[in-house]
Amino acid sequence: MAATNDIATRQAQNFVAGLAGATPLGLSSLSDEGRAALAELPVPTRRSERWKYSPVTAMLASPVSSAPAPKSWPESVPANPVPGLDAYRVVLVNGHVVPEACDLPVADGVMCMPLSQAVKEGRIAPGDEDWTGYHKREWVGAVNAAHAQDGLFLSLESGTSLDRPVLVHHHVTGADVASCPRHRVCLGDNARAEVVLWSSASNQASGMVNAVLEARVGAGARLGLDKVQHEHGSIFHLAHEHVTQGKASTFRIHTLTVQGHWVRNELSVLQHGSGAHTVMHGAYLPKGSEHVDNHTTMDHTVPYCTSSELYKGILYDRSTGVFNGKVFVRQDAQQTNAYQQNANIVADAGASINAKPELEIYADDVKCSHGCTVGQFDDEALFYLKSRGIGDRAARALMVQAFIGDVLEGMGSSEVADEVASLLAERHGWM
Repeated sequence: MAATNDIATRQAQNFVAGLAGATPLGLSSLSDEGRAALAELPVPTRRSERWKYSPVTAMLASPVSSAPAPKSWPESVPANPVPGLDAYRVVLVNGHVVPEACDLPVADGVMCMPLSQAVKEGRIAPGDEDWTGYHKREWVGAVNAAHAQDGLFLSLESGTSLDRPVLVHHHVTGADVASCPRHRVCLGDNARAEVVLWSSASNQASGMVNAVLEARVGAGARLGLDKVQHEHGSIFHLAHEHVTQGKASTFRIHTLTVQGHWVRNELSVLQHGSGAHTVMHGAYLPKGSEHVDNHTTMDHTVPYCTSSELYKGILYDRSTGVFNGKVFVRQDAQQTNAYQQNANIVADAGASINAKPELEIYADDVKCSHGCTVGQFDDEALFYLKSRGIGDRAARALMVQAFIGDVLEGMGSSEVADEVASLLAERHGWM
């Protein structure tokens, strides 16, 4: 085992060396802490329970490098990938903001700009460069901290509401490219905002996307997040969202993986104020040899809070999936109501899913439930549909749409939900 760890360490060192030429974002203390942590933290391998089914060994085997800032936005790629969506935009290629493709809001009480601009203008105070501590716990987080690039900076004063969603479109192009976008969202008390995170990649793209989003939701505030991954090529996509909620706040996130070579989503929500409500929904439909991993942590620390978590997956061909959901109910979190459910359909004999829902309850006056199901398509339901003259392919499509329908319906934007449904239909032949 020691020899295996030495090999992984050397691969990781060579891999990180390729990022040395990245343009510094300006978060100096965060960058320094990230580099120091890289020398101490273990590289994710199968020996780690959290990474048992998603080691990064294959990613480390191919060297990557940071691409220079693009001269322009690719003409063949729409800056707004969602037809009919009226939204503000922050648009990035390989971790760099493309100014001419952006459309930023200008309103009282609203600061929305590239993160690099926020750093230059001193919007992020020294010592407040990191809200997560992710880089101190995970090697992947240390990579982002040490080599963070650009991203969204959104700050709303108390009582402010955005009239349109903010779309963050990150596109990857080129071979063996490393991208480390970083986003920050801060909503004051009773503020309202919707954000769409959309990831895309060209057919020939390869390399790594290592993205971090930090958010603070003030008392009575509401933040909605629609996150869509639709990446062609051979991208290793690692994403981490860390959200802290205040009193009586609401946070909603819908994570939809339409397409991705290798995807690891990590979501961590911490409720700091009583009466907070959290919705964490997701769907994933990998095919071929794709791999999709969803790790979630819901941390109830105060009383009278609620959370609802629902993840659904359909796995085709030789694809693999992972779901690990942890719900913590701390000792002071009385009157907590927490729900967690993971449902999976293994559509083909070569596909597989590793699912592990978890509850840790330290309070005695709570209402909590969790569950997990893994199965195949319902033969009786298929027979019923086909007996009504519906072909096998169309019948399966109807069942899939019904299966993930409740996830799509809860998204913040009907235009985003419709585009996701259209992309899935095209990819899986439901048209």
